[in-house]
Amino acid sequence: MVRRRRPAFTLIELLVVIAVIAILVALLLPAVQQARSRARSLQCRSQLKQLGLALHNYHSVHGLFPPSFVRQADGDPPAPVAGGGLQYRSHWTGYHLLLPYIDQAPLHDLYDFDKTWISSLLDPSDHSMWSVNQTPIPLLICPSVTRNGTAIGGDGSTGSSLHWMAGSPTDYAFSHGADRISALPNTAAAACSRGLLHFWSQWPTRSRGAFGYNSRCRIVDVRDGASQTLFIGEKAGSRLTYRGPSGQTPDLPVEFPWAMAAVSYFAPTGGVGVPNSYWVAGPYAVTADVRLPACPDDAGDIGTPFPMNPLPKRLGTATDERPLFSFQSEHIGGSHFLLGDGAVRFINESIDQRIYEALSTIDGNEVTGGGF
Repeated sequence: MVRRRRPAFTLIELLVVIAVIAILVALLLPAVQQARSRARSLQCRSQLKQLGLALHNYHSVHGLFPPSFVRQADGDPPAPVAGGGLQYRSHWTGYHLLLPYIDQAPLHDLYDFDKTWISSLLDPSDHSMWSVNQTPIPLLICPSVTRNGTAIGGDGSTGSSLHWMAGSPTDYAFSHGADRISALPNTAAAACSRGLLHFWSQWPTRSRGAFGYNSRCRIVDVRDGASQTLFIGEKAGSRLTYRGPSGQTPDLPVEFPWAMAAVSYFAPTGGVGVPNSYWVAGPYAVTADVRLPACPDDAGDIGTPFPMNPLPKRLGTATDERPLFSFQSEHIGGSHFLLGDGAVRFINESIDQRIYEALSTIDGNEVTGGGF
């Protein structure tokens, strides 16, 4: 009998096949990653589009857009504890008001709107709103953002007193225009339009955005043109880490809870080794800090820009908290924005700062040329 030898791969042939496969994977992997990134970007645009529809549906019902923050008059009623967490109180964010318009009516019904986002007006130990504020809303979370979870702070149960800013994150911020406001008082609060009395109606028109403290913006108030005005933009959470102005915490992620009605106030929701601990700030953003000459704290900071996608991402110990109030995203090269006419645009982070600031105001009478 004649035995036939079966042909086999030589070692060299096997190595060639492996090399070819490796090359194909190397070629395909970036394409797959790019496709996934594109899909996430499209989903982000879709979510902003839905927020635009919600804003215009709200406008159709109420005759105006919701304020980004609802605030009671300061000291009316008096705070139960002077200097405590309820001394400077805002009631609700625009997202609370938009809940019925983004398919979240059952969540809206859980709130007692006679209270505030944080507790009763008169009882600082009332934590009934905390766990509700921790409800994650997928529409408000960009799929491109990587984070550890959606629980920020504690739920108000025993032992969670350090977590008084409990909430769930959002990656989309209301545009307050080209002017940052203060939540805490200064020596000239009555005379300085940047102080505690800085309600939307008191803002200078050159820097006013579509949203603000008790804003009552109508579509006719957007005199710069709805297609030329930013309404909501990306403000990605967990993009930054921060140690605080005096290094009182380790590096903690920065998040922007959708229910957090404190505006310029920022604070850690816990301490070293405390679960769900983050630095948090309100869900709004600005393009510049325009301080008026009448303010005592304007020296050297008039017109300080707030660039898009600020760097560095690791803030470390710093007293400059401006990155906490900038539009920013995890998309490469820029951020998505919802315009007043409902359109969604991707704006390059290298946009001219003057045009960027002009787009954020509703009545600045600037000429942008439309080429942003």
